[in-house]
Amino acid sequence: MPRSLLSLSLLLLAFAAVAAAHGGDHDDDGDEPSSDSVDLRTKPLILVKIYCLILVFVGTFIGGVSPYFLKWNETFLVLGTQFAGGVFMGTAMMHFLSDSNETFGDLTSVEYPFAFMLACAGYLTTMFADCLVSYVYGKGPSGGGGDVELQANMQGKSSSNGGNSESLGQVR
Repeated sequence: MPRSLLSLSLLLLAFAAVAAAHGGDHDDDGDEPSSDSVDLRTKPLILVKIYCLILVFVGTFIGGVSPYFLKWNETFLVLGTQFAGGVFMGTAMMHFLSDSNETFGDLTSVEYPFAFMLACAGYLTTMFADCLVSYVYGKGPSGGGGDVELQANMQGKSSSNGGNSESLGQVR
């Protein structure tokens, strides 16, 4: 119940911040955009920035102290790492790929999306290298398939604590 109440209050706070930022200053015709520059230091926009700053701080703080209160297993950590990697990759693609495409357009007269091609080639090369390392490591003395990091951690733990394979997320 408290978790749903917290998420509902955060959602309402975000909605209120967006509603407060709307100045209601519209042209009557709607055909032409306003020639006036937008003042980024108006009170509603500053309030929205403060609300967003508070939301980001609280979310980061909760995520940072959650290992002290929750027991995490390797599966959850791997999924979280993959999600974070996807967020970073999506952010990089969204912000950098369009700029690099414009730069390639300035460098050559050929109408071809070189930036997108190079990004896909880099991604495929990285995935191929990852599959190759996993395959080669799986052929090693352990003979097991699966997660390379988990195998390395288990091999290190079995030699250090007499074969006890307890999870890294569990605390004694």
